[in-house]
Amino acid sequence: MYRKRSAIALLATVLIVSAPRSRAANDGIIDITGRIVATTCQVEGKPPGGGAATKAVALGSISAGALANLGDTAGDRGFVIRIGGNEECANDITAKIRFDPASPALDRTTGRLNVDPGDTAATNVQIQMANQDGTPINMYTEDSQGVKVTDHVAEIGLIARYYSMGGVKGGTAASRVGFQVVYD
Repeated sequence: MYRKRSAIALLATVLIVSAPRSRAANDGIIDITGRIVATTCQVEGKPPGGGAATKAVALGSISAGALANLGDTAGDRGFVIRIGGNEECANDITAKIRFDPASPALDRTTGRLNVDPGDTAATNVQIQMANQDGTPINMYTEDSQGVKVTDHVAEIGLIARYYSMGGVKGGTAASRVGFQVVYD
């Protein structure tokens, strides 16, 4: 009886030890790098990091005919986001705008903003953001062009404009996106 139990225990141990491990193999590695900087520039006169800065940009009315074809843009409206004005805003660093990739209106495929839905909303149009030189910004994957902080201040110029998805129908075209100032 003792031998029988020992043989069963030995067999169970061998089976457990030799059983294949069910472990999924990795498909790759995400290598994350970053840096924390001590810069604490105000954003539009508000303390950084609190989400208190708001920048209103009125694109105004534009004819649907100006957006007749896929890829047409119209209604360019330049604006600046002002940072600094406080001594803690370090000189000689580069500041950029990074758009919040989790913003609900952000189309992750196009990198543009969808307009708010509704009965009176325009259709087949998005809002595109561009650098002050007019180059489009994919808000999901790209930051704005950088601006050097001088005398504890910087102004980051941007352009907002309508972008045609083809066959634009008139209506309201409002949207929004979160942003933060990042530094190099």
